Amino acid sequence: MSEQPWVERTFGDALLWASREYGSREAVVYGADRISFTQLADRVRAFARGLIAQGIESGEHVALWMADRPDWLVARWAIPMIGAVLVPVNTRFREKDVGYVLAQSDARTLIVQHGAVRGVRYLDILERLEPGLATQPQGAWQCKEMPELRRVIGLQADESTPLPDSITSFAAIEAAGKALLDDGVLEQRVASVKPGDVAQILYTSGTTSFPKGAMVCHGPLLQNNAYAAWCFGFDTKDRYLASVPLFTATGTGYTLALWLSGATMVIDSNPYDVHNFCTIIERERITASFFVDTIVQDLKGYAARDTHDLSSLRVGYGAPLPTASFLWLVNTLGVHDMIGTYGMSETTNAVSRTRYGDPLDKRAHTNGRPCAGVQVRIVDIDTETALPPGKVGEIRVAGYTVMPGYYKRPDENAKTFDAEGWLRTGDLGELDADGYLIYRGRVKEMIKPSGFNVATQEIEEFLQTYPGVRQAVVVGVPDARLGEVAYAYVETLAGADVSAEALIRYCKDNIASYKAPRYVEFVTEWPLTGSQKIKKLELKTRANATLQALQEQAPAQAPAQPSIPAA
Repeated sequence: MSEQPWVERTFGDALLWASREYGSREAVVYGADRISFTQLADRVRAFARGLIAQGIESGEHVALWMADRPDWLVARWAIPMIGAVLVPVNTRFREKDVGYVLAQSDARTLIVQHGAVRGVRYLDILERLEPGLATQPQGAWQCKEMPELRRVIGLQADESTPLPDSITSFAAIEAAGKALLDDGVLEQRVASVKPGDVAQILYTSGTTSFPKGAMVCHGPLLQNNAYAAWCFGFDTKDRYLASVPLFTATGTGYTLALWLSGATMVIDSNPYDVHNFCTIIERERITASFFVDTIVQDLKGYAARDTHDLSSLRVGYGAPLPTASFLWLVNTLGVHDMIGTYGMSETTNAVSRTRYGDPLDKRAHTNGRPCAGVQVRIVDIDTETALPPGKVGEIRVAGYTVMPGYYKRPDENAKTFDAEGWLRTGDLGELDADGYLIYRGRVKEMIKPSGFNVATQEIEEFLQTYPGVRQAVVVGVPDARLGEVAYAYVETLAGADVSAEALIRYCKDNIASYKAPRYVEFVTEWPLTGSQKIKKLELKTRANATLQALQEQAPAQAPAQPSIPAA
C-alpha cells in the first residue's frame, strides 16, 4: 500500500494511483464479468468527463439509486472525482423515504437504475413522486416535491426497455465522456478538488424518524479506510465478498480499503441466501467478508455447510458481533483473523478497530483501540463527566474522521456535538485497562430496572448462550414497581425446544435478577434496516402495544404480573 498520507488526497488521486499501482489485477468480479483496476478506472474517467459535459458542477449533489453492480462503482468514484457530492440512496427505501432524501439533500442530479431490481421498479416509485416524469424536459426538470432536481440519468439494465425521453442514458454519457478524455478538462476539474471537500452525504437508516445526512470528506474517508486495510492485513491476494450493500457506510469502507490495497471485490449478482454465500466463497476463494449476526446464524443452521470448501476465509468483521458469534467464526468456520470494530456514518466509518495480529481475547471481546488520529472518551450519561476504565457510559469521539455535521440540520448538529466539540455518539461503551473500546449498545436501549443501569446487549448476549437460541433482542418496557423491565424477543434454531419460563429461570440463576427478562416473545423473523440491522425501536413499540393489549384483555382481578406472551 502507498505510504502517502491519504488524508491529504482526494478520490481522484486514489482512483488514478491504484490504477497505476495495480493495473491488470482483478478489481471487481460480478457474475461472469471480471474487471481490472485499469478497466474500472478507464470507465470512471469516461463517465466523470461525461458528467462534466452534462453540466454537473463542483459541489453539486448527485444521488445514486442503484443495486450493487459495477456501474454503481463507476458512478460512486466519478461523482466525487469531479468535486460533486455523492448521495447514496438506500435501495430498501420506498416513496416516502426516497422523496425525503432527494428533497432534503438538494440533489440536482439523480442516477437511477431502470427496470426491475428484485421485483422493485425504481422509476415507478420516481413517477409516483413526480407524476409528470414522462413529459419533463431532459436536463431541465422542475418538480414540486424535489425542487432542486434538474436531471435524471438512467442505467438500462434491460436493453429491451427504452428509457423515457426525459431521462438521459448512463451509457450515452459514458460514451460521450470517453470521446472527450483528451481535452484536459477532467484533469483540471480533478486538480480543483480539495481533501477537505465533502465527498458524500451518508443518510442514516431512518428507523425512528426521517434519516439524517452525515457529510463526510475526501481525505478522512481515504485515510480511515486505508488504516482499515492495514488492520485487516489486506493485500493483492485478498478477495472480499460484498455481503453488505454498497450504499451503506460499510460499503463505502470496504470499497476504499480494497481499492487502496489492490484486493478484489466480489459482488453477488443474486439475492443473498446462505447457499449462494458459501458457493461464492468456494468458487472465488474468498478470503474476507463482513459478517452481520444474521449471516452467522444462517451459517450455523445451514445443513450443507460442510459440503463447501470455505478454507480460504482468513479475515472478517461484524456490526459489532456478539462474542459467541465472533468465536464461532474463528473456532468453527476457521476465520482465524477476525477483528472487532466499532463505527458509524458520522465518523467516516470506523472509530476503533482491533488488528488481525492482536490477541484473540482482545479481538473477540473488544472493538479495538481508537483508530490513529481519533480520540475516544466515556462520559456519565447524566453528569457528562469523564469515566475511568471499566465504567459504562456514552461514547464520545473527536478527531479528523468526525463529520463536519448533518446536511441542513442545525438542530441535530446542536444536539450531536457537546460544548467541547466532541461527537455524542448515542452509544454505550467502556474502555478497558489497555484502552480498548467495548461497545455496549445504544444509550436509548439502556434500561433501568430498580434504578440500575443495564445495557440490553449484555442480556442479549447471555440469552444467546442458552442451547437452541439463535438470536435475541431485548427492549425495555414500563413496570409499575421496578420502573422498567426487560422484554426479550427470541428466535430459536429449527427444532429447538425452548420455553419462556426456562429462559427466564436461566437468567435468574446466572445473572443479576433485575437483568432477567420479565417477558419473552418468540419470533421467526426480524424487522431490518437497509444495512441489515434490527429495528429495535420498532420492536419496542410492538412490545408496548402487546402489553397494553394484554392489560385491556385481563379482568380487573388479574394478578399484577401479566402472563408471558407467546408468538
